Amino acid sequence: MTSRSLFFNLLKEDVKQRLWSVALTFILFFFALPVGVALTVGDKFNDELSRRNLLASVEKWMSFQNGYLVAIIILLSLIMAVTSFSYLHSRQKVDFYHSIPVNRKNLFWANYFNGIFIVIASYAINLIFSYGVAAVNGILTPEIAGIGIKSFCLFMLHYFLLYSVTVVAMMLTGNILVGILGTLVFEFYGSSVFAVLELCYQHFFNTSYSGSKSLFTLMLNKTSPLFLFMANVEEMRPGRSVEGVALRIVVVCVITVILALLSFLLYKKRGSEAAGKAMAFHISMPIIRIPIVILASLSGSLFFWLVHSTLGWAVFGLICGLLLSHCAIEIIYHFDFRKLFCNWKQMILCGVLAAAVFSSFRYDIFGYDRYVPAKDSIKHVGISFRNTNDWINYGEIIAPEDDMSDFEWRYMSSDDYLFNHMELKDIEPVLTLVKESIKAMKENPRFDRELQPMEDGGQYTRFYSFSVKYTLKNGKTIYRTYDIPRALLSQEIVQIYENPEFRQAVYPILTQTIDNTAGVKVGKGGQMSIVSLDRNGTDKAMTDKLLLTYQEELTNLKVDTMQKENPIASIQFITKQQAELTKLKSDTNNKWEYNYIIEKGYYPIYPSFVKTLDLLREYNIDVDSWNDLSQIKEINVDKIQFNKIETTTEEKDSTYLTITDPEEIKQVMNAATLEEYSSMNPFTDSEYASYIFSAVTFSGGNRIEIQYTIPRNKLPDFLKNELQDIIRDKEAVFH
Repeated sequence: MTSRSLFFNLLKEDVKQRLWSVALTFILFFFALPVGVALTVGDKFNDELSRRNLLASVEKWMSFQNGYLVAIIILLSLIMAVTSFSYLHSRQKVDFYHSIPVNRKNLFWANYFNGIFIVIASYAINLIFSYGVAAVNGILTPEIAGIGIKSFCLFMLHYFLLYSVTVVAMMLTGNILVGILGTLVFEFYGSSVFAVLELCYQHFFNTSYSGSKSLFTLMLNKTSPLFLFMANVEEMRPGRSVEGVALRIVVVCVITVILALLSFLLYKKRGSEAAGKAMAFHISMPIIRIPIVILASLSGSLFFWLVHSTLGWAVFGLICGLLLSHCAIEIIYHFDFRKLFCNWKQMILCGVLAAAVFSSFRYDIFGYDRYVPAKDSIKHVGISFRNTNDWINYGEIIAPEDDMSDFEWRYMSSDDYLFNHMELKDIEPVLTLVKESIKAMKENPRFDRELQPMEDGGQYTRFYSFSVKYTLKNGKTIYRTYDIPRALLSQEIVQIYENPEFRQAVYPILTQTIDNTAGVKVGKGGQMSIVSLDRNGTDKAMTDKLLLTYQEELTNLKVDTMQKENPIASIQFITKQQAELTKLKSDTNNKWEYNYIIEKGYYPIYPSFVKTLDLLREYNIDVDSWNDLSQIKEINVDKIQFNKIETTTEEKDSTYLTITDPEEIKQVMNAATLEEYSSMNPFTDSEYASYIFSAVTFSGGNRIEIQYTIPRNKLPDFLKNELQDIIRDKEAVFH
């Protein structure tokens, strides 16, 4: 009983010693919670918005995603930990506190828990005030009360974590400023290491994978308490899986307990004479300094390499980072310039280790780029070709979390989507491409992954890029990105593209069901037409038949056909969610709302899709007019795109080459592709430069211009001659 009374007396006395921090804590929570709720309520009433929107707004303010509360928690974790143990950094205060007839164990825990109790009490009191504000305005619902309590628990849990990190830093140091610097090291060092390693990985390894699955990227928020807190704020949103949230809570609890026990152990080992020194434990000095100096040296070498890409500059950067970081830390440790090189052997060791890490990336010492899993160890693979599927809208429609939110489109990169949906059992073509890429890298290890300069014939030296996900039989996954300097069409790529497993993963439309399809639209040159829309159930049979027919023809589309043809139109199979959003947009009389979601999901129609085209004709779509060249009255080619010399002001009236001869128009159009569909066919002549022109038609007295592209190697002879004459004339004028 006496011990308990003594403990609470210590708590009370500690509060008296730092009333300013208590007042600051209370004021911060007061303005963030009750005042914030009152402002939210006041604004909503003034704007006369609905009660549902008001409730949603207050719920959002009270939630774990409140950015103001996040900032307050981070700030208070530093302030309260520093003020709880600031006496350890003053020799007079240490002597006074340790002369009190109180067990040091009780003294530590009294100060430790007081830094927690003050924040808990301030938050809880102001949370109650917030409930009072909500109740007075008649909006205190069980949902708001529940969100407030849940957020309180999550914020306090993460506050314990950040607070304990700073307490450990205070135990290790003997100076307040050095203790704050130590906190910054603990909060940011781990993430900084992985950020620098990620930069080395992406820059030096030719096969480095830049997607979200990179090991270094995944470790960024797992090696920093602060970044872990920020990641949890995002991941613990409403609607996330209970298992994932529970795991994150357990991890935070375990780390917090470990840090609390570690800080107590350090407190017990800490001597009174440590007050006033930079570091409380001599043994901790190299343990802290060496990793920092290695990272600074590696960062310096990498920085100058990125600027000039020469070994000499990399060495210069390493030396600069080495000397600056080592000397700065020694000055902090000893407060004496004469101690700059008292540990010169350790400094040299740091430089050697940093050089070893840099060299391991620069020269791929461990054979990262050369590694390919053994064929018999691979269960299946996924492959994603760069820039060939950008026109496909990978992602999903996300319903609003509350009444204040809207429907959103959650975008997925092509890599993420394909690697989640593709499992190719036929791995031989993929491994062949990989081996060709590795062979090419040996011959030219630093080739450009994009297009090389264009040759005189108009042909690019193109490097074809693709990413691969290897799933091994032991459950391990490996990601790589490769480049091969070859033509787009090859036997292996044909085999991959014609693999049903590949095609079904690439085109989400092939897995769309008739139950989830509510209508069909077709597009041509920016003009959209509704084929069917299942408003009353009358168009359902039409929609289903079109979907199944299109899926069949897209599945059976051969690469040879894609090489010879280009899309002539596009088709969209409207999902039920898109139909619901269309109706919602109509009901709210908002012409543009949700358009960016409703208009997603168009796929190409090729001339060889005979069954689909026949069905569209049956449903009164004027398909035959799509290829009716007689409707095109003129073609306008912008001269600027093939002129090597800019057009002068006096020549602005003649910047277009106009073609009106029907036979010449036919020659151009037979080799042209609609610009909006030019990216839909991965087997076009993409290694050649293309020119853009507009085809002009007239409908109902209106002039309509549609953009087309034509590869340079397919220009009709008459157009080639005219372009050459224009270029020669321009060069003559400017010479």
